[in-house]
Amino acid sequence: MRRNAGDRILSGSVCVAGEGAYRADKVGAAAFAQSTSAQARRYHYAQSPMTAVINLLIQVLTWTAVGMCGLYFILHLVDPVRVPNDRMVEMMAATITSMVPQGLVLTATISFALGAVHMSLRGAVVQRLNAVEAMAAVDVVCTDKTGTLTTNQLKLAQVRPLAADVGEEEIRRRLRLFASASVDQKNKNIQALRAALDPLVVQAARLHGGSAGGPPAPREEAGGPPAPREVELLDQLAFKSQNRYSAVRVRDGGGERVLVLGACEALRDLLTGGAWERAWRELLPTGLRLLLFAEAAEVKSFADTLAGFTLQPLALVALSDELRPDAGQVLEALTAQGIAFKVISGDNPETVRATVATLDLPLARDPVVSGDELEKATDKDALIRERSVFGRVAPHQKVEIVEALQRQGRFVAMIGDGVNDVLPIKKAHLGIAMGEGSQATKTVAGLVLENNNFALLPETLEEGRTIVRNLRRSGKLFLTKNVYSLLMLVPGALGLFGLPFPYVPQQVTLLNWLVIGIPALVIALSRERSRGATRPDFLREVGGFAVRSGVVFALAGLTVLLLAVHVWGHGEKVQVTQLLSVLILLGIVALLRALVDGEAQPLAGDTRFRLLAAAALPAYLLAMYWDFSARFFQLAPLAWGEWLQVAAVALPACGLSLLSDRWSRQGAGCPSPGISGR
Repeated sequence: MRRNAGDRILSGSVCVAGEGAYRADKVGAAAFAQSTSAQARRYHYAQSPMTAVINLLIQVLTWTAVGMCGLYFILHLVDPVRVPNDRMVEMMAATITSMVPQGLVLTATISFALGAVHMSLRGAVVQRLNAVEAMAAVDVVCTDKTGTLTTNQLKLAQVRPLAADVGEEEIRRRLRLFASASVDQKNKNIQALRAALDPLVVQAARLHGGSAGGPPAPREEAGGPPAPREVELLDQLAFKSQNRYSAVRVRDGGGERVLVLGACEALRDLLTGGAWERAWRELLPTGLRLLLFAEAAEVKSFADTLAGFTLQPLALVALSDELRPDAGQVLEALTAQGIAFKVISGDNPETVRATVATLDLPLARDPVVSGDELEKATDKDALIRERSVFGRVAPHQKVEIVEALQRQGRFVAMIGDGVNDVLPIKKAHLGIAMGEGSQATKTVAGLVLENNNFALLPETLEEGRTIVRNLRRSGKLFLTKNVYSLLMLVPGALGLFGLPFPYVPQQVTLLNWLVIGIPALVIALSRERSRGATRPDFLREVGGFAVRSGVVFALAGLTVLLLAVHVWGHGEKVQVTQLLSVLILLGIVALLRALVDGEAQPLAGDTRFRLLAAAALPAYLLAMYWDFSARFFQLAPLAWGEWLQVAAVALPACGLSLLSDRWSRQGAGCPSPGISGR
């Protein structure tokens, strides 16, 4: 629009015609463009449920290890003879290596990275490492309509004339003038009009003869009436989401005209006559995007809006936009797995209703809530919880919907493609952008469907479930060791019942390699899809397994130490070797149990993990009876009688741990699969 001397302009404004000079009053962070984009640029990290649990566990266990190391230091100060300096350092090293689950972090990182690579090969660019795992926790998906559910490949479906004194050909000519002169050449509506209508060469009146856009003028058709091939742009009003219309003032062979195109509701108060509304309501159920094309009764310059203009309706412009071919099938598949959907669109509610009506989903039968109804609602949270389709929603209301769902305890994913979707995508737990969307939207999203393949959503869900399953299994191995280590280290450090300190650092390393670290790494590399559709609570299931297994293992370990010290009379080296042997045997059983605990049925690929468990015992025997490794790990080669003593403690503990699994499954109402598999 025209600017006069002394007018205030905002940073980010663009000169489309003419020339002039301005003085900058605000720069840097104080500038309008800088301040309004600050929120969109602000770094926002949304933890996935798995990441949050792992971070919590690491913090708790790390501080526990620090506290125990502090206890050792105090014991050293109180009794330096029993706990000399070198022994204190050895105890600290053994505690840190046994209590801090550093391998769990590595396993999670590898799982996330493999998931990201796998999905990237399918066409989904993972921009946040835990985004794929987060998809497995999503229970509600908020999705934009245009460009997300639909292809956003708009086509001119029809032009319905509304003016009795203007023929359809003349209306199309004026519509062509508007489309050619509009400054919003990247707007999908304008692009659809230019593709359907023969665009003109636009001459900007204040650019000293410079062209303002449009392709070269096409040749006249032989025998056709000479149509004006050039139009002069005098003034323009760009589209704004607040106004939902745009306008141009042009001059052609018929003189000056003010032409307007916008949403019917936005122009309602400026229109003359009511015939347009009957035609508009008649077309609403078709699902077409409807725009009103009008001409101003007076020719004058624009202000920020069209306030003060009187508009004569010329035609309804109907644009078609089809659902993505796989959208319906994908949404139905995800809905069957318990994921709810909220369709949030800036289009007319009736257009949104008609678009989703073809879906075989409960939301297709829900009443559509308009942005005005949402704004006036006394209980917005209840309305958002109960309804699934929202139309004519303002950008800030999209953020309100996401925030309301999060307050209700939902894990929210937001899918969008436009600039208006940037803030809700940032606010959601998981932001997903379409590959054809704006660069700003893709920048802030955690996952980008680069090839616009909607069918990747179920694939992402399955990949996330695979990651959760692998980390659930690995977590059981790591955390079980943390529990029984804590229960044995304290009495060992205090010297209760005459017990020795249970570990040396080398033996903790051997234990990690054989039954925890290497098996967990191999489990993380597994890509076999889980058959189950359930998403059990990670902390409850893994924590329950670790506590009941850790208590049993600690009791077995303390028992073998007590017997070795007070009954069998072995030396300290044999005592800790027998303890390590019990833990190795129980660790093998824990690995087998971790493959089935909480699962509806074992997976076909679990056989290799069972073979890995079976290989742990020969590897341990090699470490014990090879002189070099026995000296390095400070192991005493056990005699047959000493092995029988180990078995006498380990076998009852194995049976008790298996019984605890059965009790846990019965308490949760789960089936009871066997360790041996199918």
